[in-house]
Amino acid sequence: MVAVDAGLQREAHAMAADLLLVNGLDASDFGDVLLDSLRGGGVAACLVSSSRSGVGLFDELDSPHHAFLNARADRMALATSVADVQRIHREGRVAIIFGLQVADMVEEDVGRLVSLHAMGLRSSGLAYNIGNYIGSGCTELDQGPLSRFGVQFVEALQALRIVVDIGGHCSEATAFDALKHTAGPVVCSHTTARTLRNNPRAMTDGLCRAIADRGGVIGVAAFSYFLLPAGRGTVEDYLRHVDYLAKLVGTEHVGLGLDFILGKNTRGPVTDTASFPPGVYPQSWEEWIYPEGISDFTGLTTVIAGLMKRGYSQEEIARLMGENWLRVWRDIWGA
Repeated sequence: MVAVDAGLQREAHAMAADLLLVNGLDASDFGDVLLDSLRGGGVAACLVSSSRSGVGLFDELDSPHHAFLNARADRMALATSVADVQRIHREGRVAIIFGLQVADMVEEDVGRLVSLHAMGLRSSGLAYNIGNYIGSGCTELDQGPLSRFGVQFVEALQALRIVVDIGGHCSEATAFDALKHTAGPVVCSHTTARTLRNNPRAMTDGLCRAIADRGGVIGVAAFSYFLLPAGRGTVEDYLRHVDYLAKLVGTEHVGLGLDFILGKNTRGPVTDTASFPPGVYPQSWEEWIYPEGISDFTGLTTVIAGLMKRGYSQEEIARLMGENWLRVWRDIWGA
């Protein structure tokens, strides 16, 4: 069990009530398990990148994502601006932001981004572990820059004021090239520190600094295998990565990117070993686990308590727990 001082935990609960808690990316099934956890953890806003009950994303107004939002309108709502996030939070609901981890659904037509933006898309990744027509993935042996189409793609994202999400799943060669072809803030929505955990899904110090130098945010994932080589770990293992990155690039450039998979009940061996190769991901779905103390959103007060114990101020904790995402989204979305 994770031992947390009871007095410190009470202080963390009180502080959490005054903060806007924001998760920069989640891969949970877009359903009631996720919604209940978000509300139980007091989360103000969450960017979702998942399917809805295994069905594709939000490319039409009657998509499963929009249908679920409409069916739960008393508890959640779509946000396409920071003003929306703040309004929805004041109403006692959870703000949902639509994002993509990989843009394969665009195929080779950047024009599709226009309709996706109209449906709510506000963030997009590039490649997901293996290469596509945009760039190369983080698990490939032969990693390279953006393709010609990839350059068009990131330029189109910026023209539409959609967040460019680099690093993590795409290769660092593709990520650095995306920096060359963009201006202003970019993000990595969910990763960990490669200095602490040598895994291709984790980011190097150099790319972390490059994102911070552009005013961006690095979301820290809570997936155990990205935090330590074996075992489940605890919230302390998660905080070790948060603390390292905050010291590396400053508390203004680090946030939550928890990447939970709540509501997904996959069992047995991983069969898509091209996308999820050994050494980068566990090869049994039962080993896709999250640390004790931060296995869902109800653990966020334990994260806050851990930051307090490390001597972070309330202002710094507010940035790390949500304000940084709101700042960068406002910078990019314009509202």
